[in-house]
Amino acid sequence: MRLCAQITKNIELSGGCDYEEGLTAKLIEIRRRMGLNFLLHGYFPPPPTGHFIMNFAENSDRTRAFIKEAAVCIRALEIPYYSVHSGFKKSFSLKKEILIDLYDKNTFTVEDIGQSVSYFKMEYPEIKLALENLYPNPDRHCCFMIHIEEITEMLDRFTGIYLLLDLGHLNISSHLTGFNYAAAVELLLEKYAHRVLELHLSENDGLTDRHWPIRGDSVQYDIVRQYADVINERGINVVIETRNSDFEDVKECFLLINGLLR
Repeated sequence: MRLCAQITKNIELSGGCDYEEGLTAKLIEIRRRMGLNFLLHGYFPPPPTGHFIMNFAENSDRTRAFIKEAAVCIRALEIPYYSVHSGFKKSFSLKKEILIDLYDKNTFTVEDIGQSVSYFKMEYPEIKLALENLYPNPDRHCCFMIHIEEITEMLDRFTGIYLLLDLGHLNISSHLTGFNYAAAVELLLEKYAHRVLELHLSENDGLTDRHWPIRGDSVQYDIVRQYADVINERGINVVIETRNSDFEDVKECFLLINGLLR
């Protein structure tokens, strides 16, 4: 976090860390002392025991207890919305970032997501909810909101939710399910721009979620440049998602994207 704070005062909290006692209180102090602004995404804060794949479509006590802790953290840090993966159609385990089908009878539907949306809006009415589009892993039927038609159908069906548009995920989905990437971006950032709260940027090979930094020749760089006015006018948060990147590469990526926005 200290390294990130050398680049920006705006940091998204997400998965990949271990449980820490009193974490929310520590973040409140860090926020005050360092003048940081936080967003909260997905698997955060981590539970004290029993790590699991958090599935928004699963209306279990475990999932709702996790969401409750996330909401506590969101309220304490004065974050305006909660962004989370849209959900999985089956139960999976995780092996090196690959979803492994557990071959059990647990399957989930859009109606299950609807129950979770209703629950969230009832329990946390002041917190906006943004669902993130996903991508095929390990097959085309593992996740919700993979195809552009699934994304728009979800937004049309649940008018009280928002979108976290992951441009890297969308790139993989377009390659593996055969829709036009540029046309999908245009549709979402024009017709549905008022529903987009956040963009995730990371480059990949169109097959795997590599989380490479954005470069000047990246398609996603061109997208941000093309829609900079929309992003600024709508106050859409732009988050750079990199993994295992050098600090200087992350800094270069930030300066590149930040130079397009105000």
